Amino acid sequence: MNSSNIIVSEYLSSLKEDTELDHLFPILLNVMGFRIIQTAKESKGQSQYGKDIIAVGKDEKGIMHRWYFELKGYSDRDITQSNFSKSDGIRESIIEAKDTVFRDSSVSGFNHLPVKIIIVHNGTLKTNIRDTFEGFISREFKEGEFERWDIYHLTDLFSKYLFDEYLLSDAESNRLLKKTLAFLDSPDSEFKEFKELVNIQFRTFEDIRSRAFKKLFATLNLLNSIIFHYSKENNYLVPAKECSKFLVLKTWHWILENNLQNKKAVVTEFRKILQGQFEIFGEYFQGTFPIARTENGLYSEFGGFFEKVGYPLRSFEYLDDVIYYCRLRNTLYKSKNRIAIHNKQKDLIIELINNNNGFKRPLCDNHSIPIVQLLLFFSDKESLRQKDVEFLFSYIDQTVNNIHLEKIKFDRLPELHNNIDLIIEFIATKSRPEAYCDSSSILLAILLEICTVFNSKELFKKILSFIDDTLSLQIVSIDFSNAEVEKMLFDKHLYNEYYVECIERVQDGLTLLKAEADFTKFKKSVLDKKEPLTLYETDALGLSCVRYLAHSYFKNEILPEEWRALIRDQAPQEI
Repeated sequence: MNSSNIIVSEYLSSLKEDTELDHLFPILLNVMGFRIIQTAKESKGQSQYGKDIIAVGKDEKGIMHRWYFELKGYSDRDITQSNFSKSDGIRESIIEAKDTVFRDSSVSGFNHLPVKIIIVHNGTLKTNIRDTFEGFISREFKEGEFERWDIYHLTDLFSKYLFDEYLLSDAESNRLLKKTLAFLDSPDSEFKEFKELVNIQFRTFEDIRSRAFKKLFATLNLLNSIIFHYSKENNYLVPAKECSKFLVLKTWHWILENNLQNKKAVVTEFRKILQGQFEIFGEYFQGTFPIARTENGLYSEFGGFFEKVGYPLRSFEYLDDVIYYCRLRNTLYKSKNRIAIHNKQKDLIIELINNNNGFKRPLCDNHSIPIVQLLLFFSDKESLRQKDVEFLFSYIDQTVNNIHLEKIKFDRLPELHNNIDLIIEFIATKSRPEAYCDSSSILLAILLEICTVFNSKELFKKILSFIDDTLSLQIVSIDFSNAEVEKMLFDKHLYNEYYVECIERVQDGLTLLKAEADFTKFKKSVLDKKEPLTLYETDALGLSCVRYLAHSYFKNEILPEEWRALIRDQAPQEI
């Protein structure tokens, strides 16, 4: 067995029937040319009668069959004396698959096709049960009606149809996968090997009309599954979460770059990748959220001095992730109870933030991104409650108070260039590093405009009261006459594509906004800048969650028209 097959075999042998194997096996069948009729996930919670997966496809002789696959994994991966005869064991599953009829009149000719029953297990048939098993099969089935696919056969199939032919078809992919798995749980990893491995898959792709299209997306799903699996083995899901972000964004960038976003088959396959990512995020939050939502749940008592920096950084990163997870769930699962689900999500986020003051202590100027993400997520018109308005205003107000407090105590505002080392040095030494920059601020400029959303003169004046006369207040925008902007959003930090509008002076260009502090005039100036929301192709396809992920991942500021759209011309009384 070559080194590639060893990786495949080790990976497959450790999959669990109720999660990874159920997810991964249909990918293989799809690439092999089967038409899948039903999967184990679709029939979850119902009697499956020995039919985890039902498919239509040709056998090795080219004869079309109905295929009933029964998957056995984890504790049942090996066929033994104990699990052969037990309730819901191997023997019972095979008998149920044979005796229970499955019909589907929507598939032409399906009900009249011959049946083939397959036991799929990522283990082996033990010697002490082999004679009993073979005797049972010979009595119950005619030649060609039953097959058993064990770890050796599965290794051959996965190697042939996915790994050797595509994912590990070249030495470089092979090397990168090994290095990815070897260093997966390394602290502070940037997952460079994984990113290059993903990039290689796109570079080798040729034609959407070719068989390679199916293999490309099968490979991407497989990579998602492998990283997820090994992250769970390490009991450390951050690598799976971060790698899945890159995989999703890189894939969507490739789709836009090749103008494939209007191809239904392409978007369908992309949504399968999102589904895999949803499972990763679900597992991550299942393990972390019950702790995070408790009082100071995101604070580490073992972090020592670093927690002065680590707690806020961890909190804002967590906020980005939890909002994306909610958006992703709402994208993948449409429900009549959409408003109720959205409100439940908001209630959990309110609890999370109220129990962790790290969310209200921005250290970096680009912490404006999760703050705006929060504002927009809560401001959906259909589900907006007075409770949400009050929470948001309280959150912004407390955040401003904390920025003010840092300014009073240490003469420090959030660092413009988001340099963590400089922030740590400043807080540790209580002395300003020469390179530390807070002479400009995007965050404070955005907070000033958000004051107009709440129509709050008091909050507006509070912010102006502690900023220096020399502070440059910047609102960043993008020139969308460049047709490539949306594509680039999913590929990199758009440093050169943004342009800056400075708002520290009023319209005459002479008087400082701080000196005039005229809220009514300021609000009018912001309203005069309101423009129709940019229509992103990504949003038009119902995938705005992916665009918001790109903003957070590449630290690209959300554009002002999004929060300006929340400002009403005739506002209610001031909050």
